[in-house]
Amino acid sequence: MSVAQEKIVEDKPKIFIGRQPIFDSKLKVAGYELLFRSGNVGAYDGSDGDKATSQVINNALIEIGLDDIIGENPAYINFTKDLLINGIAELLPVDRVVIEILETVEVDEELIAGVKTLVDAGYTIALDDFTYSDEWMPLIELAKIIKFDVMQHNIDEIREQIKKFDGNKIKFLAEKVETQEEYNQLKEEGFDYFQGYFFSKPDIISQKSISSDSISLLQLLSQIQKRDIEVDEIEKLISQDATLSYKLFRCVNSAAFGLKNKMNSIKQAVVYLGIQRLKNWVSLLAMSGNPNKSSELIHVGLVRAKMCELIANERGLPDKDSFFIVGLFSILDAILDQSLDEVLIKMPLDENLNKALLSREGEMGLALECSIFCEQSLPEKVEFLNIPQERLFEIYRDSMSWSRHSLSEIN
Repeated sequence: MSVAQEKIVEDKPKIFIGRQPIFDSKLKVAGYELLFRSGNVGAYDGSDGDKATSQVINNALIEIGLDDIIGENPAYINFTKDLLINGIAELLPVDRVVIEILETVEVDEELIAGVKTLVDAGYTIALDDFTYSDEWMPLIELAKIIKFDVMQHNIDEIREQIKKFDGNKIKFLAEKVETQEEYNQLKEEGFDYFQGYFFSKPDIISQKSISSDSISLLQLLSQIQKRDIEVDEIEKLISQDATLSYKLFRCVNSAAFGLKNKMNSIKQAVVYLGIQRLKNWVSLLAMSGNPNKSSELIHVGLVRAKMCELIANERGLPDKDSFFIVGLFSILDAILDQSLDEVLIKMPLDENLNKALLSREGEMGLALECSIFCEQSLPEKVEFLNIPQERLFEIYRDSMSWSRHSLSEIN
């Protein structure tokens, strides 16, 4: 290996994942909680829950592989509200994961419906850092495991809460158990599972990351939104990027999917996943692929893209897909830390798209400018041909809602 090749290998970013064992009452490993780690340190700052969970799933399912991390044991993974309702959870094999609902989620009809869909599909639900309240009853009825943080509640408080579950087929997991005395007492109280420093601190697994080309990923993300997209088109896009191809095979041929016969073509893999799961997979890569970029940036790009498309639709303009692409690609400079001029040299586009992106020329450029002015809350500048301003703001709100609900569930 040459010096230059060695440097490339050294420069590849590392990916990390934390793993803490969960034990049953006989101190046999009953599963592992998978934890987001941004480096070889045992902590997470909690700054972006969506991104943290997406990175955990990406690392576990695609980069490293579930079997290499947890063997045959189930993986416990924390989920935010957005990721519970947007289809990301359904990328995971139903018999290999326990979906933990964070105590910080807002319990509403949308969340309850999303969790019920997962339960009906066969997923096991756990409620994390649990404190009883009536608003959680719909989720309690769907859950199989309740996790109590024993550092937040004393034994009397826990005992009172457990009484509320008489007759329910709920298993109880005590987390943050730190002493032999705590373990013995909690076992007497009827806890089924245990987790904490008394048993084992989280260990960190790391591996060199294989990074996707951000441009290829955004191209794929934009193309699969087309309602009439053909499998052959998707196959061509993925085939053009060796890393995307590798990650697709890594995903569908992993033991997690349990296929008897391995996929041996990109087309087979695309057909097997189907358009919706493929959208989920691409969304996952987009959210987790660049460790330095927030998923909020992807959200901004999708809002612009959808607004440009809806404006074109409102005016009956042709080629709505190009309007969508202009909006989505308007964030490329922020994604790649390069000017748009530099990016577009590497990714030649139609001249009209180039002009719209670089100088806001033409109807596509005006639509992009309109979406950015809405984003910046500059009502005095929000206009597009003869569409009433009130309607433009309505389109913007619709685009916000469309993007926020899911990066992968595209209407």
